[in-house]
Amino acid sequence: MKGVWVYGVVFLVLGLTAIFIARLRLSEIPDLAIGHSAPPPVLGQLNEKVVDYELDGPDGTPVLLSYLNEQGAVQDISANLPWRASVRTRTLTLATGVVAQSNGDQVSCRIVVNGQTRDSRSASGPFAAVNCSVPVS
Repeated sequence: MKGVWVYGVVFLVLGLTAIFIARLRLSEIPDLAIGHSAPPPVLGQLNEKVVDYELDGPDGTPVLLSYLNEQGAVQDISANLPWRASVRTRTLTLATGVVAQSNGDQVSCRIVVNGQTRDSRSASGPFAAVNCSVPVS
């Protein structure tokens, strides 16, 4: 019976240690070792992007064209020059592009993003064709 108190002290120390660890694990102290992690960063609001497609050439010249809309889908159109279209989006990235073939001798395309010209090309000759594209982010 002389050594029973040693077992009592060991059980008491182990019990107090278990209580301390349990309280520490249940606390809101951020500690990666016990499974807590920092909250994810908050993203700001996405800015609106305005993409203007422009085709120029002799007035009234018929043109076949295809361009990418705000969902990235191809839109096929028959129109007369000059032609313009505008796309507004709040997506993170957007592929933009316009392809045109004119029945005349001259055609030019231009892509303007938020008022800044990002791509501009022109072509001349019989059944002139142009292609403008730019990734927008």
